[in-house]
Parts: sequence; structure tokens; C-alpha cells
Amino acid sequence: MRGSTALDGKELLFRGRNLGKVYGGNTVLENIDIDICRGEVIGLVGENGAGKSTLLKILSGVEAPTTGTMEMNGRPYKCSSMLDANRQGVGMVFQEQSLIGSLSVAQNIYRGREERFSRFGIVNWRKMNDAAAEVLASVNLCGVQPGVKVWNIGFAARQMVETAKVLDIVSRATDNRSLILLDEPTTVLSSGEIENLFRQVRKMSAQGNSVIFVSHRLSEVLELADRIYVFKDGRKTTELSASEADESVLYKKMVGRETTGEYYLSNRQTVPSDEVVLEAESLCQFGAFTDVSFRLRRGEVLGFCGVEGSGKEAVCAVLCGDEAATGGKIKVNGRELTFSSPRAARLAGILSVPRDRRLDGLVGMLSIRENITLSSMKKLARCGVVSLRKQNETAADWVKKLNIKCGGIFQRISSLSGGNAQKAIFARVLESECPVLILDHPTRGVDVGSKGDIYALIRDITSKGVSIVLLGDTLDECIGLTSRIIVMKDGFITGEFYCSAGGKPSQVEVVRKMM
Repeated sequence: MRGSTALDGKELLFRGRNLGKVYGGNTVLENIDIDICRGEVIGLVGENGAGKSTLLKILSGVEAPTTGTMEMNGRPYKCSSMLDANRQGVGMVFQEQSLIGSLSVAQNIYRGREERFSRFGIVNWRKMNDAAAEVLASVNLCGVQPGVKVWNIGFAARQMVETAKVLDIVSRATDNRSLILLDEPTTVLSSGEIENLFRQVRKMSAQGNSVIFVSHRLSEVLELADRIYVFKDGRKTTELSASEADESVLYKKMVGRETTGEYYLSNRQTVPSDEVVLEAESLCQFGAFTDVSFRLRRGEVLGFCGVEGSGKEAVCAVLCGDEAATGGKIKVNGRELTFSSPRAARLAGILSVPRDRRLDGLVGMLSIRENITLSSMKKLARCGVVSLRKQNETAADWVKKLNIKCGGIFQRISSLSGGNAQKAIFARVLESECPVLILDHPTRGVDVGSKGDIYALIRDITSKGVSIVLLGDTLDECIGLTSRIIVMKDGFITGEFYCSAGGKPSQVEVVRKMM
């Protein structure tokens, strides 16, 4: 049976009616009606906790709806698992990647589908790698070898591998009548990689497949989507054509207020003191960066800019103890130190908010309370015994201050939405009272309303003397938040810009030094 007709005479691919989800007594999704036509790109926006990820989990078979009905290609649609959803033409690229690092790229793409390459129980790895190469080429990812282990490729490349895998699964299940769910797929991609992803989405759409695109970057949603659904507090509040909207309209629909205008709060930017709290002298890491020198002053926000692989990520990894330098010196308050681990950096007063929160920033089996207080146990203890009262009060204070949407401080942190989990990590870093913070994309996956809260926190803590090394989520964010920018290219420093509140460089000026 083919889909019915809906919306301007277009063929209907998917329909959901009265979809809802309740966890315990907490309603996270309520009375959602959604129609998706064949070849349509739907933008889905809303603040963290608005219900976007919950809807995608229902559509992809991760969660079962508490209420409601669904149809796919004119047939009743029910799925008991992701594999079941794939068989019916629905696939999801998760915000937090699902690839297995110890397996090769090809093994990840065909995990659970090895029978295509097996005979008498023996897998023909050459055929699998050849097939995987074709899948990778279909999304213009020719630079990744199918036989390489996933943990040996970059985060952005892993995101594109995940996308290629899902596209291959659903395209084989249906004849260009698939629904692809993209949950924050661009958060770690460079501008060139985002352009490539958008080309692939448009290609899929032209073939008759449909896409739900979730992003906190409203400009991307407006560029890519045909129609946009706005969610707030578990409900669909608005449905409009992308041609009828702009960023200010979407922002107001999402958060219920106008944008504040001065988004990065430059009027609150602190003038750094002359006191140097962190210094790098001719710092090197073989194969990543060479001869990096800088001084970070008290109260300063120092940004590092560059394309993916420029060396900026490796510099930050060395500064927070994740990786070792192969040359040069690091000085903290004038003392030369080496960091053999993140714990050594933490003891020296340096702590980071990592880019990959699920992998590096959270202990998923622990509660929100335990994750927030993880780096400050010594402060909460007396005679080696942690005060549960202080621990509870500390976690509750941060949940309130950062507006972390949750069922309470004892809720397992792995159940939080991406943005709320990021805010919990931010709370832990701030509670540690470390004088130097390494913020690696601190607003990645955070909605526009919550970003404003984090920007305000950055201004608050720098006014109290905390110093920050920042890798911004966008170039605009890096320029807007920082006092100074160091630009890197191919492992070398290529430029430096001072960013006073009234004298910010343009993006064009910075990009010239990046390329």
C-alpha cells in the first residue's frame, strides 16, 4: 500500500497522531500530531527538554509511545526495536554516536548484517570492505579507509560514518521511501563537512526519502528544512513553512521571549589582569602541533580558532592532561609542570569541559548529584567522609542555577537530554573552583536559551578571576566571548587577535588566518 495524499497534494510518507510519552509520573511528550510528506525535510527545534529527542526515539524504535498511533507508507507503524524500525524504512543518526571504537569502519556499517558477506559462517572481509567503500563514497567520505578501527578516526569522520551507515540500512529496506532522523548531526562538523552533509540530505530528498533534522543552530534549520515544527515543554506549539520564519521568530516561539540583542554579553567582558596563570613555551606534540607559545592571564577568555585538525584540539588535550606533549614547557603560576593525566592537571588547578560529553564527561551509571560533585569530593568531606547533606545541597543549587530539567538530583544522568547533560558537566567544572578551565565546545548541543545562561556564567566566573581557554562551537561564538584569539593552521600559530568589548575582529579577518 502506498502513502495517502496530504499537504499541498504531496504523497504522505509518515503520520503520527496523539503521540505521547510518560516516564513514571513525568509527561515528557504530549498530544503530538505530525505529518511528513515524501521528499520533505522537516526541521525540529526547541529548548533542551522540549521533547525532540523523545519523539525521535519513539520513531526509531528506541522507546515505545505511551499514547498515539503511527503510519508509515500507508500502513500501521509499530516498532519494537531499532532493527525493526530499520526494516520498515526508519533510521536514526544519534547525537551521541553509537559506533563501536574497537571495530573497523566496515564492521560498524554492516554490524548485524554480516550474512551478506558470509559463507559457511566465514566472513569475506575484502567484500565487506569493498561494499563499505561504496557506502562511504556515496556520502563523499572517500578519505576514510573501511578497514581502519573507528577509534583511530576523528570525531567528525565518525559522525559521517554513522550517517552513511544509516543511509545504507534504510535505502536497502525501502525503495526511496525512507525516513531518516538526524539528531544534531552538525555539532562537530566543519563548515565544509556541513555543506557535504546538506548536499547528501538534499540528494536523499530528491530521491523521495524524507528527513527530520534536529539542530540548535537555527540558521541551519532555516537553510535546509521545508517545514519547521517547534516544540516546547513536550508539546508542539508551532508549525510553519521555513520561508515564513527567521531566527528571531523561531527563538521567540522556542523560549517565549525575544532575543536579548547583545547575545555574548560583551558589555560584561572582563579586562584581564597582568597576572599570568598559565603559560606555554614552545609547546609541541609530534604530528599535531609545533612551537605553540602563549600566556593566559587571570580573568581572560583565550580562544583557539582553526579548522578541524589545525592543532587547536590537541593543544587543549595537552593542557588538561588528556595527552602528553613531546616538547616545550607548561607553567602554572610560574611553576613548570608536566601532566601525566587529567588528575594531575586537576591538582594543578586545570579542569576541562570535554567535547564528547557521553564518552569523556559523564559517568552514565551515576546520578546527577554524583556527577556534579565528582570533582569536588574533597571540599565536601570531613575526615575523609563525604557529607551527604552538603552533596545534596550543592547538586540541588546547581540544578536550580543552570535550570537543568530533570526529575531530581538522584535521577541517573544518562537519562538526561543532551543539553541538560552538558549543563550538569558545566556545573561540575564550576563547582570544582579550578582557577583555569578548558572549555571544549561548551555549548555543543545546547539550545539557544540555555546558551545565554552559559554565556552569563562565563562572564560571572571571569569577573571573579577564573581564566578560560575556549574552543567555541562556532567562530562567531569564539569571537563574541573571548578577550583574545589565537589562530592555528596545520599545527602552527598563524595569527593573534585582541578582542576588546568594543573592538572585535570580523569573521573574515580570522578566517584569512585559518585558511
